[in-house]
Amino acid sequence: MGGSGAAPLAFGGLLLGMGVLVVSASEGLRVEEPPEHFLYQKKGECHFSNGTQRIHYLQRHFFDRQELYYFDSDRGKVVAVAELGKSDVERWNKDKDLLRGLMSSVDAFCRHNYEIQAPIFKPRRVQPKVKITPTNNEESSPHNTMLICKVNRFFPAEIEIKWFRNGKEEPKVWTTELIRNGDWTFQIEVMLETTPERGDVYTCQVEHASFEGPVTVQWEPQSDSARSKMWTGIVGIVLGLVFGATGLALYLKNKKGRAVPQPAGLIS
Repeated sequence: MGGSGAAPLAFGGLLLGMGVLVVSASEGLRVEEPPEHFLYQKKGECHFSNGTQRIHYLQRHFFDRQELYYFDSDRGKVVAVAELGKSDVERWNKDKDLLRGLMSSVDAFCRHNYEIQAPIFKPRRVQPKVKITPTNNEESSPHNTMLICKVNRFFPAEIEIKWFRNGKEEPKVWTTELIRNGDWTFQIEVMLETTPERGDVYTCQVEHASFEGPVTVQWEPQSDSARSKMWTGIVGIVLGLVFGATGLALYLKNKKGRAVPQPAGLIS
């Protein structure tokens, strides 16, 4: 909802139940005018645990990009986030009818919509793609390696990822936040900084509802000599293909240019 003109004096006209913004104005105040366009937003969030056994409802209110306040069903009251509107929050928390109305959203909004949507999303299972990517961490130590276990495109969001070194769990890991892909799947990365030695075996273990049991992906460090031999082999194969193709082209060209022999006794 947009607005323009004189500056807003207060947000006492924000109606929690309806999400309506009323801006009052007064002449003669030396304050800056509001922007020509602005956004007021109300967002309801339902957090479920064990189906509908426990429901946590949040009703959050924003003015442009700033959150002003929210209703928290666990606390049973409105909580101020920004300084603006604190006086209104204090008044709302004294209104028992208003709080009861907001509290009813746990059943009327959250539980009601869960029962509608659960048959659609509850059975859905998408197996994650697991990949290990090693990178050298030159800043901390030239001998250290950052192993990144990338787990992508999975549903539901609940997932457990662990790092193991030679069968022993590594407790010191870093995890990114759960990222939404926008197609009802998620991705996440779990990183392990280590100093690999020859013979070590690193394992990223993933447990997810779409798997019958834990799935593992392994990574083993390669020595400099092994990497050198690998690249030498790759270069040799490429050169062999190049020279082989060149030789075949010359052979076909020479064969095409030869004169065709004529039968004996043929008069020209």
